[in-house]
Amino acid sequence: MIESVSPHSGEVIGKTQLGSGEDYNACVEAMNEEKKRWMAMPAPARGEIVRQIGEALREKKVALGSLLALEVGKI
Repeated sequence: MIESVSPHSGEVIGKTQLGSGEDYNACVEAMNEEKKRWMAMPAPARGEIVRQIGEALREKKVALGSLLALEVGKI
């Protein structure tokens, strides 16, 4: 577990559970398997998925911006 500390106040603003080496290896294996399926998918279908990800991020941009500002100690 690691703690994220505000550089402004020194207050702990979040905690993150770290993964193990085995977790990392399992993630890389899963990524390599999924990469084969992704590469076999037609480009327009991949583009649609990327577009949807962008829309989801834009919907949450205020919350994500606030989180980023908090992380770097801004008000």
